[in-house]
Amino acid sequence: MRMKLAYKIFGAFVLTSLVIIVLMTGIMRYFAERHFTEYINRVESETLSELIDKLGAAYSEGAGWEFLKEDPQMFRSITRTAFSRDESDRTSLPAPGENSERSGNDRGRSIPPPPGHIQQRISQRISLFDDQMHVIAGDAISTENHILKEISIEGKTVGWLGLKKRQRLSGPREKTFLHEQSKAFFVIACMVLFLAALVSFLLSRHLLRPVEQLTRGANALASRKFNTRIRVSSGDELGQLADDFNKMAQTLEKYEDLRRQWLSDISHELRTPTAILQGEIEAIIDGVREMNTQTLESVHAEVVLLGKLIGDLHELSVAETGGLSMELGPVNIHQVLLHTLNIYEPRFAENALSVEFKDAGDTDVTVMADRDRLAQVFSNIFENSLRYTSSPGMMRIWQTASGHTLQVIIEDSEPGVSGEALEHLFDRLYRTDPSRSRKNGGSGLGLAIAKSIIEMFSGAISATHSSLGGVRIEIILPIAADKDE
Repeated sequence: MRMKLAYKIFGAFVLTSLVIIVLMTGIMRYFAERHFTEYINRVESETLSELIDKLGAAYSEGAGWEFLKEDPQMFRSITRTAFSRDESDRTSLPAPGENSERSGNDRGRSIPPPPGHIQQRISQRISLFDDQMHVIAGDAISTENHILKEISIEGKTVGWLGLKKRQRLSGPREKTFLHEQSKAFFVIACMVLFLAALVSFLLSRHLLRPVEQLTRGANALASRKFNTRIRVSSGDELGQLADDFNKMAQTLEKYEDLRRQWLSDISHELRTPTAILQGEIEAIIDGVREMNTQTLESVHAEVVLLGKLIGDLHELSVAETGGLSMELGPVNIHQVLLHTLNIYEPRFAENALSVEFKDAGDTDVTVMADRDRLAQVFSNIFENSLRYTSSPGMMRIWQTASGHTLQVIIEDSEPGVSGEALEHLFDRLYRTDPSRSRKNGGSGLGLAIAKSIIEMFSGAISATHSSLGGVRIEIILPIAADKDE
């Protein structure tokens, strides 16, 4: 069973947040315990001032520390006395900031002293060192891991009082404090996890809404509903993806319309000659027309027209898939033009179509093309001019080289075509005559085949209005590179 993307995003956010929370809680607890232990050590060290004064007085009275070395219990006695006095002072003196004049019920009360077992733990961790850091009394072996407090008399250091640092918290108050901190961390973690889950849920819905629209749109396109469009208002990558999807759908809709038009055009073009052939043959069978040379020539003409149409359709299909056979090489386009014009000269004269060939001095320029296919392009253009240019008419042809490209221009006289028709002049089976009359002949595929061939030569072909009143065909081809360069 595949997991939905929404669940994956939600789970990823929640799991990541949970891992971060666990790590943060562990790190915060570790540093809280560590810093709190340092704080406890510092507070405990500040309670040693009374003991330092007593040990200083004992040092003065005994003229050194020899009396403590001879009687180790004396150090413990002094320590207990110092802490006992500290406790009595804490119970008799008012707390700092408190008014000494209090009511009878409050008199004598103050901040409670630390429990006795805490003082006992402090006294067990205290050691005395001389001015050379040698142990005099206590359980210490060295000053390592001790907080040292100086014992001085008249500005001279006579010894050091050391309090062994606590490495971990063990008292009930400290454990209670850490427990409360852990509870606070736990509450914060739950709140952060809840917010992370909420944000991930909303974010996954926000991110997947365009994806769901794209999915529905893709399913619609699969059902050939090419007019499908999706609306995504975001300006991020998903919005760009939606725009690309709409462009793709628009392109598919355009090609679907072209496909339908293509099928309609093919059926129309094939229906006419086949209907004529069928009528001719049925007339012969029924005895309406005699089987003679004239009848056979009429039937043959329709067969030739049908064969040409099928051949053009096949050639265009092969050209659009890049399967046309050709041999590319340097071709002098000026020579190809002259050769093709010589072939069409009788037909031009028959249709009273004069030809003006301008020599621009670029007759030695060659292009990388196939000579026969290039002649086919010019033949298709000349055929188009012969069929649609009014008699008497005129054609003007010239070529010019500019930079790395060669431009060939062929324009004819009236009649012209509309601007909308110019955009579709190279479409398959397109004719400017809405009635699609066959009086001019042709299949409407000549210019489409010419465009496919020119594009195979890495060139471009376009149509604009002619200065002579007809159509101007412009061909641009890259000039063949000089082998000597």
